[in-house]
Amino acid sequence: MDVRPTAVGGVAVGGDADLPEGHAGLADKVIGKTQKVTGKMTHNAAMHEKGELREAGGKKAAMGQARAPHD
Repeated sequence: MDVRPTAVGGVAVGGDADLPEGHAGLADKVIGKTQKVTGKMTHNAAMHEKGELREAGGKKAAMGQARAPHD
């Protein structure tokens, strides 16, 4: 995944600054954490990164349709 910081804040797939900032709900946080742990255990960097995006910015951020806040 090509995740880069954006000029307006946060991170996005491709670094696209025109995207809205996504917000993760409870289900997104649980699914994101599960993807992060699974990615770490299976040495799958793409799944780990997708989990980080989903945990922070929700499903749309993981799909590349929104920015995720950057901590």
